[in-house]
Amino acid sequence: MIEKLDEILLSDNVVKKFYENYEKSDFKEELLKILPEIEDCKNTKQDNPWHIYNCLDHILHSVESVNKFSKGMDENTRRILAYTMFLHDIGKPMCYIRRYSKLYKREVDSFFNHNLKSVEIAKRVLPKLNFGENEQKIIELLIKEHDIFMFISLKPTYNQHHKVLDMKLIEDKINSYDQTGNGEELLKMLLMVGRADSSAQNPEMTKSSFELLDAMDNLLNEYIEESKHEERTNL
Repeated sequence: MIEKLDEILLSDNVVKKFYENYEKSDFKEELLKILPEIEDCKNTKQDNPWHIYNCLDHILHSVESVNKFSKGMDENTRRILAYTMFLHDIGKPMCYIRRYSKLYKREVDSFFNHNLKSVEIAKRVLPKLNFGENEQKIIELLIKEHDIFMFISLKPTYNQHHKVLDMKLIEDKINSYDQTGNGEELLKMLLMVGRADSSAQNPEMTKSSFELLDAMDNLLNEYIEESKHEERTNL
């Protein structure tokens, strides 16, 4: 089953191939033994202006997107990214609430702290999906951090939870991620995760998200170039 799941999740047509195989009782049965949350995601509509798909379809479209972005990367990294997207919202149904939004002037579906619930589920299933300990830690980090972009802005806002993007923020993130692996590479992967996630959302809502991701990417590249320059200078 894992080989078949790998084949699906690393393909160019993830959504189509997943559902073609999901209709086959043996594949579905084996997958749900490992990840029963799939059915809950399939039944979670996501009535929110940011979304156009139910939870499972959003997940599958995000996997398909990250596969396009990771073309040319080594297969191990591509597999890590694909499974990160496959699991990044898997805990959403367990965090579902219905609330009134002052911004949208209507009730919407929300999923507060779903990243943490998704990490819990990932911890349970990743050892069963042939990932080593270091790979598991990377995937768990990327899942936990996949929504950080919601709390970063290009300019100051009235939201006390928002941080303004600058080089210090980039440096702090890299230093934090260094505890798990290569902080620069992990931040690059996280930006790819952010792009894949945004690509599977409502395109009418995501312009500012991509602008922020572009700005973070530019600052990260500047940071890497400055680090290389310092290394050459100190030789």
